[in-house]
Amino acid sequence: MKVQIIDMDHKGNGISKLDNKVIFIPKGITGDTCDISIYKNYKNYDIGKINEITKNSDLRKEVLCPYFSVCGGCNIINMDYQEQLKFKENKVKNVFKKYLNIEINPKVIGSIKQYGYRNKITYHNDTSLGLIGEFGGVIDINKCLLVSNKVNELYNEIKELDLSNVKLITIRECDNGLILIVTGKLKIDNLKGLCIEIVINNESVYKKEDGYISIGELKYKVSPNAFFQINTSNICQLYDEVVRYGEFSKNDNVIDLYCGVGSISLYIAKYVKSVLGIEIIPEAINDAKDNAKINNIKNAEFVCGDVSKLISNSIDGDILIVDPPRIGLDRHTTEVINEKKIKKLIYVSCDVMTLVRDIKLLTNYKLGKISVIDMFPGTHHCESITVLERE
Repeated sequence: MKVQIIDMDHKGNGISKLDNKVIFIPKGITGDTCDISIYKNYKNYDIGKINEITKNSDLRKEVLCPYFSVCGGCNIINMDYQEQLKFKENKVKNVFKKYLNIEINPKVIGSIKQYGYRNKITYHNDTSLGLIGEFGGVIDINKCLLVSNKVNELYNEIKELDLSNVKLITIRECDNGLILIVTGKLKIDNLKGLCIEIVINNESVYKKEDGYISIGELKYKVSPNAFFQINTSNICQLYDEVVRYGEFSKNDNVIDLYCGVGSISLYIAKYVKSVLGIEIIPEAINDAKDNAKINNIKNAEFVCGDVSKLISNSIDGDILIVDPPRIGLDRHTTEVINEKKIKKLIYVSCDVMTLVRDIKLLTNYKLGKISVIDMFPGTHHCESITVLERE
């Protein structure tokens, strides 16, 4: 059936209508005319699959990746990059308007790199080792354009091995080499020369040295399973916005929730009196403590524990920074933040839907500035930094 794409949803899917029923069409762009088939049928909407684009949108560009039509990764990489940024800006604006009834005009910061920017990638193993497909299954690829040549080379070496007992392969790229993380069983003798560390089922079985990533003037130790921002080249732009919005002084005591390896805590430490970072992953907290020593930072302290359980006792400070996972803040955490008289909250978010949900619950704070930072070019995802000030 032939349809026209009239809009795009917040996940980057094209939207069309047929007989008053909405059809979501992955990889469709506003202005496309397409021949589609219905992939999944639901009561209130359908999911369509593009068979042929009969008329290209003016926003569409040539895609360099040969797997784009079937891979589930880069769903808006078929748009001109400036149009990608406009999509992300409008996505955030529309979500704020729809769920908070607030008109915003966010600052938008693009990515320094559009390709080769990811420092971590996970491959799934089914009949072959590859990436999750747009419509299910695993797509066998030769290379991914979002990672470096070194990562693609290691991936192709791994594909030559017996993978019958392998479930997942993750490769993390640090400044000084690659860390390989395996779920399953794998013979690694031929891979040692390509890696600085190999971890199998959460056990380090080969290690040449720790992995390090430098951000600005700081050097961070990054363990295999610790959280670290994916887009290495753009982290400075993200953290510089935190500094700008923080307007920190040497009198400020800052609390950094979900601090990971201490990347934000240590980045802002020179501007404040003290920083307390809280993180649930022990490996990450150990890295954070090591990173404070590596960078000779003495006014940062790190505590391992569940934020939702520690927050009541640990949240006496002037400024609060939160950088939660995609699920956002839990209800107890928002309740405690509401009770405490912290003058400013800086919310770093990777999901605008959970961000607006949490803002709605933080009733004692008013919305200040907001920036949209593109940490995930080619995809519908975006990072944002929002300032909330105590009323």
